[in-house]
Amino acid sequence: MAQLPEILNPRYRSAISRFLRHLEQQNQRWSALAPAAGEEHPAALEAVVNAAIKDHGLNIATRTALNHGFNLLLLGPSSQIRLAPGLPEHQTVMAQLPKILDRSHRSCISRFLCHLERQNQRWSALAPAAGEKRPAALEAVVNAAMQHHGLDPSTRAALNNGFNLALVAPSGRVRLAPLLAEHQTMMAQLPQTLSRSYRSNISRFLCHLEQQNQHWSALAPAAGEEHTAALEAAVNTAIQDHGLDENTRAALNRGFNLTLVGPSGRVRLTPGLPEHQTVMAQLPESLSSAYRSNISRFLCHLEQQNQRWAALAPAAGEERPLALEAAVNTAMQHHGLDESTRAAINRGFKLKLKAPSRR
Repeated sequence: MAQLPEILNPRYRSAISRFLRHLEQQNQRWSALAPAAGEEHPAALEAVVNAAIKDHGLNIATRTALNHGFNLLLLGPSSQIRLAPGLPEHQTVMAQLPKILDRSHRSCISRFLCHLERQNQRWSALAPAAGEKRPAALEAVVNAAMQHHGLDPSTRAALNNGFNLALVAPSGRVRLAPLLAEHQTMMAQLPQTLSRSYRSNISRFLCHLEQQNQHWSALAPAAGEEHTAALEAAVNTAIQDHGLDENTRAALNRGFNLTLVGPSGRVRLTPGLPEHQTVMAQLPESLSSAYRSNISRFLCHLEQQNQRWAALAPAAGEERPLALEAAVNTAMQHHGLDESTRAAINRGFKLKLKAPSRR
């Protein structure tokens, strides 16, 4: 567990921990199942993982978690899923994805297309018509692939982002625009500077609340309050269990000046460690208050993760420390930190941290 990648999603880390406990209960050891150096598909490990999911109630994401954590290609019992599609039609689909699409979402789409090929299906038979947001056949195939074939839980969100769709989980219906007057008023009052993608994330979240017979007013924090447990739980559940985009939390934080955080912990507004307070005090006076706030929240996030700036900070003259870059990108992608955090750190410390590479 200590050697897992620092950037691994906390949910995946938890799934791996539970699998290792399962092995112990079965009087088994990882070392007896682990892949040899360079091996991506150890049959014994795959069989044990699939049995643990099917017969012992382990989370279906366990297989995906192990794949991510150890760079494996464990598969469900039903199929072999390649990493890159073989059909020219599907290769064209991948080539036409938006350049701004997140790398992880691009990977999810690639694996979904590989899954279709294994099932003797094609994207063209499921793809939406012009202007169609929620093709029923595609939605059913996506949900089945996630539920029964071990595809990543972000597959549905990836397709929604990549093709501007509104596919939803089997549990409910999510519209694209809210119907309640209260929610329509909220959308109208969002800051004009809010990005289009964040505006869309908020709209879909409000639609999700309506589908769950909930109102924003019942969850929203009081004036001056930056997060409530009920709202935070509703957002995290919507992302984790209902397929809403993982940027929903960051969008709400930006749109309503909140500090909602992921299930893994709480992010304070000001750092507690003297080391981090010194970092804040040494920031350039010319740095904007917004960027200063971004850096402060990132330092608080490090403290919550039992990390320190000193362990990540660049050496003299270094412009792109990779450990810091990974920590920043993970904090933004999985813990709801503001999308300007990277830019703030670049400006405050004269760095050149980059977003995760896109394919």
